[in-house]
Parts: sequence; structure tokens; C-alpha cells
Amino acid sequence: MPALLVEVGVEDLPAREAAEIAQSFKENMLSALKEARLPYREVHLFWTLRRFSLLVEDLAEQQEETIEEIRGPAVSVGLDPQGNLTPAAHGFLRRYGASAEDLVRRVVGEKEYLFLRLKRPGRPTEEILKELIPQAVRLIPCSKYMRWNGGMPFLRPIRWVVALFGEKVVPLELAGVSAGRRSFGHRFLGHPLTFSRPEEYVAKLKEAHVIVDPKERAETLRRAIRAVEEEYQAKAALSEDLWAMILGQTEWPNPVVGRIPQEFLALPEPVVVAALREEGKFVPFTRGGRIAEIFLGFAEGKGNPEIIRQGYERVVGIRLGDAMDFFAQDRRRMLESRVPELKGIVYEARLGTVWDRVQRIRTICGVLARELSLPSELLDRAALLGKADLLTVMVREFPELEGVMGGIYARLDGERAEVAEAIAEHVRPRGKGEELPETPLGIALSLADKLDGVIGPICVGELPTGSHDPYGVRRRGTAAIRIILEKGLRLDLFRVIEEVRREYPGAEPAETVKEFLWNRLRAALEERGISYDIAEAVLSQMDGDFLGVWERAQALQTLVGRKDLVDLATAFSRVRNITRGHAIEGFDPDLFQEEAERKLWQAYLEAKKRVEEAMAEHCPAKALEALLSLKAPIDRYFDDVLVMCEDPKLRENRLGFLLALSRLFLQVADLSRLVVPG
Repeated sequence: MPALLVEVGVEDLPAREAAEIAQSFKENMLSALKEARLPYREVHLFWTLRRFSLLVEDLAEQQEETIEEIRGPAVSVGLDPQGNLTPAAHGFLRRYGASAEDLVRRVVGEKEYLFLRLKRPGRPTEEILKELIPQAVRLIPCSKYMRWNGGMPFLRPIRWVVALFGEKVVPLELAGVSAGRRSFGHRFLGHPLTFSRPEEYVAKLKEAHVIVDPKERAETLRRAIRAVEEEYQAKAALSEDLWAMILGQTEWPNPVVGRIPQEFLALPEPVVVAALREEGKFVPFTRGGRIAEIFLGFAEGKGNPEIIRQGYERVVGIRLGDAMDFFAQDRRRMLESRVPELKGIVYEARLGTVWDRVQRIRTICGVLARELSLPSELLDRAALLGKADLLTVMVREFPELEGVMGGIYARLDGERAEVAEAIAEHVRPRGKGEELPETPLGIALSLADKLDGVIGPICVGELPTGSHDPYGVRRRGTAAIRIILEKGLRLDLFRVIEEVRREYPGAEPAETVKEFLWNRLRAALEERGISYDIAEAVLSQMDGDFLGVWERAQALQTLVGRKDLVDLATAFSRVRNITRGHAIEGFDPDLFQEEAERKLWQAYLEAKKRVEEAMAEHCPAKALEALLSLKAPIDRYFDDVLVMCEDPKLRENRLGFLLALSRLFLQVADLSRLVVPG
């Protein structure tokens, strides 16, 4: 079967978005191929800043044939007593151009119907691709859209399109550009090139000085970075953002090592790193916790290495000179003196100024200090100074240094080391892969910062949707949960939210915030490998102890596959089903009549004690083992006891007992939500 090659050539994509654009195109194409019933063997995704492309191996030349069944009249209407077709059946066949041989009989519910069984031949792949490929490009989400020559909107103008199915060009048009077999190599080193068939794609582009495979390009960059690390005994200070920039803006990277002038090495390491990263193509290095004297740049293509190095060093020297001036300007004032000026910075129209935000964070910190047994005075001091560096020149120039510079300036101002460290850590984690704060005060201040960023927007009606989250509420909520789970914070988050809700404007109740964070916890559990049904089991009852939920999920996950858990889940499902819809409090053991009732009651009392002790010790695994002992008594109970008996007093007492038993289980998990075999 032939291969398919689709390449969309564009004006330079933003380096940070190039990979996302390409990935979205791949997902759109594969989804469309699946929907079109076009099987294939393997898919390869390629991209650079000037193109994104897909190579699909062994793509079927025609859609798979489908068999469609259409329900017609009931047999009693479509056939007479002798089994002959009635006018109703003939009319049904005429409507679809079918014959009596295409009819089959099927029972639906309690009636038998005539069904028409029709074979639908597949369309040729080439014909489908003409529609499918342009649609896959149109569906790519972009941060901004451009429109040129009256064509389709896209992030950047589309300049060429390659669409080959085997050796044939797929006749399609994209944004006014007709597809062909002609592409372009490197902007400076390459040349136009023509593909005869898809399999030539990667090799021909490499001849034209384009490494189109992002994995190969990434390995080329990593080899260069490792070589510098080994030669200079230093460690690359490579953030995810900088890596995305370097990978996204090179087609034929050429490594060049430069040196940092000695006078700039006295600057704080984060300042030098930020200044180099800002250019988007310089990798800084550290050695022994201090900035190293070298950096690595990547020239695009070939050139005189010495001239390129001198140019890079000139750019770096200018930027670091600016940074040194910014640092000197900032040190003319104490960090604390900037705090009152936060009243002049609007955070959000409905939520007030940054000063107002700081006061809310201080309130949350007060609650967290009590809940986590932390020194409230030091935590409050860190919260007061935490946002002051927003008014420094350095942070205005390098926003990524928010918090970091506050910590540096606080330490130079003579603040306590714990306070300075908390300020430096409180913005972490900014992204999914960033490290968490390490110190107790930094952890608490970071959590308070994230919670304020969740509670505030939600209270004024900015609950995130799938495509709308301008305040980053989802990201902050995920970060807050990550801090709680990974740092082992034992606190009632819901109680914290209820206590601080009065500090926020807006009409949304605390319950809306709780529900949002509860849903983020569900996502966090599944991201950490907890199966869907176990997540549902431990999340059946809302509980502000998120760490406890995580521990219960882990404990339950370790029992997956055990027969006694399956049997217990089945037994508990009987308890949940028969008590559903009832709200009876209490029961009287003296009203038990059957031996099985008394046996289950005794087992319940013993298990209840063990469960409560285990939960108090935060050991859900022991609690689950205690519940496993109830399986046999529950089975016997349902074998010997008629719960829904005619005597209303007896029936109510039995339901009350089963509800108490159910509540005992629900302290750990709703086992009825587990997916069990059979």
C-alpha cells in the first residue's frame, strides 16, 4: 500500500508553538483517517519553524466496506400470513433501491422487524484526502490568526503545500496554495527540492540542510550540550521553556561556545541565567552552585565560528550589562519600602489591587500556619514581602524572576533566611514539570498564593471552561493539589476555603471552589496512575483531606486483582443498592431476630473499631483489611434475612443498620463503584 506525505510550509512559526501546531495537525489527521475508515500501519510527525508534516505508511487505497442495517416495518406488517412481502415491505425496499434478498429479520424488544442489510463500498482514498487534509489544517487551534489574500485564517501565512499519495499528487488547495511535490530546504543553505514519493522526504530535506525530525534535531542539540558539560565540567541550566525555544527555532543547528566577561559573574546566578535565556538561543551553565564562565549558542546553519562567537558574546555582554544596572538600581531601596506601592497596581478590576491580593494571601497564610503548625509571624512576613519585587526593575525586565529576586533582595536586606527562602519559592511551580518549594514556609506561602489564584477568580464568576481560562485557574488548582499530595500536607482544605471565603468579593459560594478543586483532584489521581473506578470509589464522598484521599486510593490500588476485594465489592454493592434512597439514622440491636443479623452486628462492631483506629493513624490499608473481614457475614445476612419485610418497624431497623454499615465503608471508599469481573 502507498504512503501519504503531507507537508505544510509556512512563514516562521513562534518557537514555543511550533510543536503544538504540528501535534494538533497529527491528531486531527489521525482522527479524520479513523472516521473515514482508512487504516494505516505507522505515522511519523515532522516539524521545524517553517513546516509541519506527516508521513503515513501503508495507507489503504480505499475505504473499508461497511455493512449498514436499516430497520423497516415490523414482520407483522411487512409479511402476510403466507410469508410474502406486503406493499409496506415493497415500499421500504424501493426507498433504498434494494431487493428482497437484502432483508433479514431481527427481534428488537418484544417485536420482530424486517431489517435491510446494505453493503456500502468505500470511496477511493485520494478522493477523501482532498477533503480531509484541508479540514485537518483548519481545525488547528492557534493563539492568534492571520488572514492573507482573502484565504483561510491561520497562525502564519501558508507558502507551499506538498501532498503525495504514493507517487501521485493529491489535487487539493490550502489557503489559495495548490498542493504539489515541491518543497524548500534551509533558508540560507538549502535549495528548492522535489519529491517523487513520500519515502524520500527526510533524506532529501537533510541534503538541503534541514533536520526535519524533531527527535533527531533534539538529539543533535543534546549531544552539543553534553559535550560542553563534559569539557568544562559544568551543568546546563536548561529550562523547559528555553529547550522549546531552541528546538523550535533551528533547522540545522550549529553549536558555538562563548564566554561571559568576569565582571558579570558576580551577578546572582538566576539573573545571568534569565538574561541568557531571554535571547532564546543561549544555554547558560552552572558549576558548584554558581554561574559558569561559558554559554552555548546555536547558530542557524554554517558560518565563520569566530565571527559568530564574537557576535554572541557582544549580545550577551550588552544584556548582562543592562542586568547589572538593573540590580544596582534595585539595591538603592529596601524591599519593604516597595510594599505600599502595590496599592497602585491593579490585579483584577473586581479583585482589587496587588495590595488587596497580598492581604488575602496573608489571611490564608494565617489559617495555614495554624493548620500546619508553622511560625505565623515569619510566614506573615514572607507573605507581606512576597509580591514587592513586582515593582523592581529586574522583575519588570525579566518577569520569570518574580519571587526569585524578592528572595535575593530580602536576604541582602537582612531578613531572616526562612523568610527570604519562602519568598523565593512561593511562585513555584509555575508549570507542570517545575520543582516544588522545599522549605516549610515556602510550601505554605506557595499554597496560599495558588489558592488565592483559584478562589478569587471563581468567586467573581471566572470558573474555567474547556477553552476559556484567562486567569490560569486550572493551572493554579493543579499546582495547589500537587503541593498537598507531593509534600504530604495534612489539612482540611475545604475548611480553609470556608474560613477565607469572606475575604473575597463576588457571589459564587465556597462550594463552587470546592467542587472545582475536587474535580482537579480526580484528574490528579488519574495522572498518577489511579484507575478510573478506584478514583470514583475514593471520591464518592467529598472530603477536604486531599492527602487522605490520595492515600486511600493508593491503598485500594494495591488490592486490585485480589479475589477477596472483588467479593467484598460485590457484597457491599448489595448493601448500597438496598439502602439507596433511604435516610434512616440509628437502629436498635435488640430488634434483631435472625442469627445472621446478630453475627453481622458483632462483626460490624469489631471492624468499626479497627477502621476508626486505622483512619486516625492515617493507615487506610489497615482499614481496608478490617473491611475485608465483613464479606462473609454480609453474604450470610442477605441469604438469611429479608430486609424489606412487611413489618415496618423491623424493616426500618434493618435499613438503619445497613446504612450504618454503609457509612463505615464510605469512610474508606465506595466499593460498589469498583469494576469487578462478571
